Amino acid sequence: MKEKIFFGGLMGMHARIVELLEKEESFCLATILGSNRPDIRPGQKAIVHHNGSIEGSLGSSQLDASLGRLGQKALKENKSTVVEMDSGLSVFLNVLSADAQLIICGAGHIAIPLSQFSQQLGFQVTVIDDRSDFANPSRFPDCEIIAEDFAVALRKYPFSPATYVVVITRGHEHDVDCLIEILKRKTVYVGLIGSRRRVRIVLDMLVEKGLSQSRLKDVFTPIGLPIGAESPEEIALSIVSELICVRRKGPAQARALRKAVGIE
Repeated sequence: MKEKIFFGGLMGMHARIVELLEKEESFCLATILGSNRPDIRPGQKAIVHHNGSIEGSLGSSQLDASLGRLGQKALKENKSTVVEMDSGLSVFLNVLSADAQLIICGAGHIAIPLSQFSQQLGFQVTVIDDRSDFANPSRFPDCEIIAEDFAVALRKYPFSPATYVVVITRGHEHDVDCLIEILKRKTVYVGLIGSRRRVRIVLDMLVEKGLSQSRLKDVFTPIGLPIGAESPEEIALSIVSELICVRRKGPAQARALRKAVGIE
């Protein structure tokens, strides 16, 4: 019989958390911080998944549905938070995931420091390029290397809700090939490098190929936080700073920083 996890009981909770993390699944761990209800005690926990389903129950379908919606919101924003629910419940929604996965599309000069900085900050890095002399272990130690056509590689790649993608290829045709595949999948972050002219060409080509404007708005471009970066290392630092902002504060906060300086 499959083991059940009850909100009040914690039976199997630790094992279930470990199991989900080993599967590289992200989820929201809900913990009661305060309660005015005798049937729900502080410290009780439940797991909320991306589709709003929960493992555990508050004892009420209405409260369960509310917890599911709140957990979904926290997962979508990738941001842990404390919320107040009906009936005097204070709940900590902790977004948990395996190590964040970063895919770098393009193995040029910016990709080298970007891969180094990202690994130091806890990202698992994969580098994709169709040129084997660029995509090779000597240039990207400790990274997963895929020397294959961009579209083919991305089509086969196992994306997860903890995946970040940076598109820094050598031409807008390759950008388009990458984004067509990437935007079909669920990701935390998609960033596109390039001048405003190049970016506009890429976005227009994607619209012509049937991608919706609403989905294209999820792409962070021009990529990176505006720190006046010029060298490859500085540009890589601006990109990884944006990745950390999204990881720790959520995409909305990263967007707010961009708007504050007028780049969105």
